[in-house]
Amino acid sequence: MMNLLDQFVLQHVQVSVLKAKLIHVSKDAGSQQAKVELNLTPRLMQTDSGDELPSYQVSARLSCKGGAEKDAGPKFVAQVGFEAIYQQVEGDPVDVSEFTANHASLTRQLYPLLQQELRMLLVRLGLEQIHLPFDLAAKVNSPEQDTIRISGALH
Repeated sequence: MMNLLDQFVLQHVQVSVLKAKLIHVSKDAGSQQAKVELNLTPRLMQTDSGDELPSYQVSARLSCKGGAEKDAGPKFVAQVGFEAIYQQVEGDPVDVSEFTANHASLTRQLYPLLQQELRMLLVRLGLEQIHLPFDLAAKVNSPEQDTIRISGALH
């Protein structure tokens, strides 16, 4: 598997989605499970600069859903999203199929940025007790996967 961070630099990142909804408020301090999902969607950018090396835009979305009807504790949904631009800076031009097959390697750079935004959003909802993972395990970088599911606990 190719690590795209060896040939590409993060040229620009912009927040594109911030949304959260507290569906049910609860003072229950018990532990519960939350579903955390990371989606990356890459696409080739058309440039008129005449550069030989391509740029790609990656839409990154991190969502967190907590609580089920039968569970005690707060029920909520929260999502943050970024648009990131990656510019290839070395090597032979990477085509869109190769970039798409290897784009999971970008999660180690994008996830911490998304996690920080989501953490601030959850704190604003009064959900400080939610602990999101700080990093992703290297095993999530399987090429066929465009959605990464992370289980987390709410304390």
